[in-house]
Amino acid sequence: MFRPNTLLLTAVFGPYGVKDKYAEALGCQMELLNNQITRCQGIHSPRQAYWSFGLYLIAENLDTSTTVLDFPKWEDFTRELKKGYTHVGISFIVPNVLKARRMALHIREKHPEIKIILGGYGTVIPDLDTFVPHDAVCHGEGARWLRAYFGEDVNAPLRHPALIGPAYERIYGFSSKPRGAILMPGLGCENGCSFCITSHKFNKRYVPLLDSGARIFEACRKTESAVKATGFSVMDENFLKRPERARALLSLMEQHGKPYVFDLFSSAETIRELGADFLLRLGVRMVWIGVESKNSPHAKNQGIDLKALVNELQDKGVIVQASMILFQEHHNEQNIHEDIAWAISLGSSLTQFMNYTPFPGTMLHEQLEREGRLKQIPYRRLHGQDELAFAHPNFPRPADHVRILREAFRQKYLKDGPGVVNMALTLARGVQRGWEDLRARERNGLAWNPATMRYEKGAAPQPDRFMKRRLLMMARMATGLRPALWAAWVYAPNSAARRKARETMRLYVDVLGKPTTADRLKALGLVVTGGIELVRLRWNQLLGRESIVYQPSCRRTEYRKDAPAQAATLLETLASSLETLPDPCHDTAGK
Repeated sequence: MFRPNTLLLTAVFGPYGVKDKYAEALGCQMELLNNQITRCQGIHSPRQAYWSFGLYLIAENLDTSTTVLDFPKWEDFTRELKKGYTHVGISFIVPNVLKARRMALHIREKHPEIKIILGGYGTVIPDLDTFVPHDAVCHGEGARWLRAYFGEDVNAPLRHPALIGPAYERIYGFSSKPRGAILMPGLGCENGCSFCITSHKFNKRYVPLLDSGARIFEACRKTESAVKATGFSVMDENFLKRPERARALLSLMEQHGKPYVFDLFSSAETIRELGADFLLRLGVRMVWIGVESKNSPHAKNQGIDLKALVNELQDKGVIVQASMILFQEHHNEQNIHEDIAWAISLGSSLTQFMNYTPFPGTMLHEQLEREGRLKQIPYRRLHGQDELAFAHPNFPRPADHVRILREAFRQKYLKDGPGVVNMALTLARGVQRGWEDLRARERNGLAWNPATMRYEKGAAPQPDRFMKRRLLMMARMATGLRPALWAAWVYAPNSAARRKARETMRLYVDVLGKPTTADRLKALGLVVTGGIELVRLRWNQLLGRESIVYQPSCRRTEYRKDAPAQAATLLETLASSLETLPDPCHDTAGK
């Protein structure tokens, strides 16, 4: 009797951010901002945890009936297995490998008939075959790989899911409904930085999921229609590296009057080529730039004045998230502190600090292995916010690896104040500068030239209605951050941060007018909830925890497919295979 395949795609089980025999506290917190960017900012740190968005993309594109189980508790996972799946796919990162191991061992013991498929960045672990029981490992892009595995059409166009991004959003103790969406245009990166696991997992190639501006625009329209989202976190290592795709996307947004907003990753050399005006017009709210080091050997930063680039982008209202790597080969006790000071001096609204980490499969890992410098660090601690995984000649003490990293976050916080204020200030300045530039261009007869991606003198320039929509959207984003400024002022870490919050509030009055009654009530509410959050934070710190740990709720999503259709697909696959077999009635062996 034909039994159709049924697939369970699951993330690793919780709780998260709790140190136990399966995971470390910090490295598995599932919060990018509080864990790696606004760390040490206490109640000022925005709190977000993102869904396992890749699983939804895969499920959307399979003919096999699939269920996605996201952020499950152990009880959720074990209960789900009893529903009778033929296959279970476990997605995990390197620090969570012990969780994946426990899940796989449970399946082998309680449900030996189920096939186990492993996926995610955790699959780069070299001894995975002896560490986590499995029947197959998904390498490369997941949707097409699983299509091939189940005998489906590998070349069918990929459908993009409509997916709200964060599982939760909190600021100053107040929980709000997430509104941003996720956009997944492609995987991998061609830059091939020696430490980059993303680039090396895809063999230094870029794998497009949405290969044209038209398909990206279609995905945005679909998401807006389904979940009412117009802002997107772009999951693509270097989205602007395909400028023709971005230019086509901008053209379609202009044609349809859709000023969508994007948070994305890009390298400095790509931004310099495209220009700040293009990023602003495209709708880039925030751009993540890997600045790495003042003496960076990476080609992507060569010959670029990064401070000037950051200033230009933020003057126009594009929030910059700079990323720096500590304990690189050239760092010593003196220049590492100079490098930290340099990264902070760039003036980016947000700054990430990560320790140099040799993930398996990268050139860095291969180099250090050849040199015999790799240390036997447990996989669960391989997350870039702890002891180095290799022997650094200038930093032999593990305590220094953690201390210097924390000091970097602390210095950024004390010098520039809360990141939420910096983001609000950048947006307000961008609105102010944007309207001034728009009026100046209209006076001087300048219009946007999509061919050169610059504003140029035109024969008969028309009013720039699209840019007016873009600036109104930016003003709306700035307004959304306005209530947080009062709490930032009340709970500021020092007088400089308090003064900055106050000056930002004055700028808001100049640019957006006086706060409404609703703005004032929201601000007062955040001061109250912020006070409660501060008490909770201090209590957790007394208990030895660095921060308050939040747990995302489990979400179960079914993608049920028609069983007869699956049977037909199977029969087509078998028929195709039979066509390649020799005809038993026509023996040609003797010819």
